Amino acid sequence: MSKSKIRVGFLTALDPNNKRSWSGIYFRMFQALQEEFNTVIAIGPVKLGFGQKLYLKFRYFFLKVFHRLRYGKKYNLAHNQFLSKVHGDYFTKKLQNLKIDVVFAPTGSVEIAYLQTLVPICYFSDATFDLICHYYDAFKNLSQKSIEESNEIERIAIQKSKTQVFSSQWAIGSAIEKYQAKDTYLVKMGANIDHKPILQSKEKNNSDQFSLLFIGIDWTRKGGPIVIESLDILEKRGIEFQLTVIGCTPDVKRSYMKVISYLNKNKIEDAQVLERHLSKADVLFMPTRADCTPVAFCEANAYGVPVISTFTGGVADVIENKVNGILLEYDASAVAYADELERLIKNPEELKKLSTFSRKKYEEELNWTTWAKQMKRILIHTINH
Repeated sequence: MSKSKIRVGFLTALDPNNKRSWSGIYFRMFQALQEEFNTVIAIGPVKLGFGQKLYLKFRYFFLKVFHRLRYGKKYNLAHNQFLSKVHGDYFTKKLQNLKIDVVFAPTGSVEIAYLQTLVPICYFSDATFDLICHYYDAFKNLSQKSIEESNEIERIAIQKSKTQVFSSQWAIGSAIEKYQAKDTYLVKMGANIDHKPILQSKEKNNSDQFSLLFIGIDWTRKGGPIVIESLDILEKRGIEFQLTVIGCTPDVKRSYMKVISYLNKNKIEDAQVLERHLSKADVLFMPTRADCTPVAFCEANAYGVPVISTFTGGVADVIENKVNGILLEYDASAVAYADELERLIKNPEELKKLSTFSRKKYEEELNWTTWAKQMKRILIHTINH
């Protein structure tokens, strides 16, 4: 199918050409849309003058102190009306000098809430503020005033956008119920990898040791303590395995655990290290406590690696239980996880089946090419809506 001639404005506060912006997701989205549209213009990043930056700094200092003294709570510096109006004004002026048919604003509620434009807007996110406010520790203990302010920004942004796209039914439900979203779509995100991996069989020789992988910068939030508790149980049962932790430094040490505390996927050599570990892993074991759309799960599936995780957040829209992984209830015990792992270790045919369907999930759903083709239809609909 030929590329669309529609001119898309890619609106983000950060630089979509920087692979570190939103863990590389903006970059993948930007590149993927360029395969479907002749023109995709990066409207960001936001570039404020020295005076504006200084004013923001003092304003935030005042708001932080005021909310701490007045309410005994925190103020949301990332999602507030003052920042939203500054960004809205910045992008209003930017758009006046650009010929754009549709604005695509991933995680852009702050940027579009006070944006003044006649160009139709498509809003994309992996969650709503109402969800993360009660879900992630970083957003807990906010003052009620700050929560109301942030919710108002989310409401305005959703009402202002003609279409609203989310990466999970979990997020869609909140957008409709809390913010009265009118035209919602589910489009799953993809694996942040440069090349489609060569598919390798996950069958193991009897002499091979079962290989487990954990990837994440937040050891606790991603379920690290449960991983250790579960694997300690397996070790006591006399089962041989190895665990590789990538992206963080756990506060515990084990003989079965190897730690690679940091990898920068923007560096070729680091990306190759990650690729090697994904290629040889049997299972990605991450009983996460809080996740919107874990892209690492998409990456694991790309290598035919099934995921063992938790029914929480948007996880179930990435991992289908007993298809491309295994999901346990949030309050599942370490023994329950150990039992599932032991069952897979002792049943290589089931592991092979999960591996096959994991790769299938990646090829059919969890890749940026599929994402972009779906977004193409939605962006065209956004204009004609």
